[in-house]
Amino acid sequence: MSEIRVEPGSLRTAGGTARLAGTQLAALAGEVSAALAGVAGAAPPETSGASAAFGSAVETGALAIANGIGSLGSNAETAASVYEQVDRQAMPEATGRRAGP
Repeated sequence: MSEIRVEPGSLRTAGGTARLAGTQLAALAGEVSAALAGVAGAAPPETSGASAAFGSAVETGALAIANGIGSLGSNAETAASVYEQVDRQAMPEATGRRAGP
């Protein structure tokens, strides 16, 4: 069986970056929605409904992506913690440490 090697610090950093990107994308979704709402208000009555629906769809899509990226980041950070815990507790001989609480 091949050996699993993980750099928890790098994984945690990447996770934090992804989580931050998700937060920023969620904020951007709100700004885009506000801008498109202004367009819908200025559009002729025949197209204002379509403009509003488009704005809502853009916001919904951006929020879904933001949630996915944010969750990916959180999962990566959690995985880093789990790898460190396993390293300390289940594999003490590999790290020169003794198992224990």
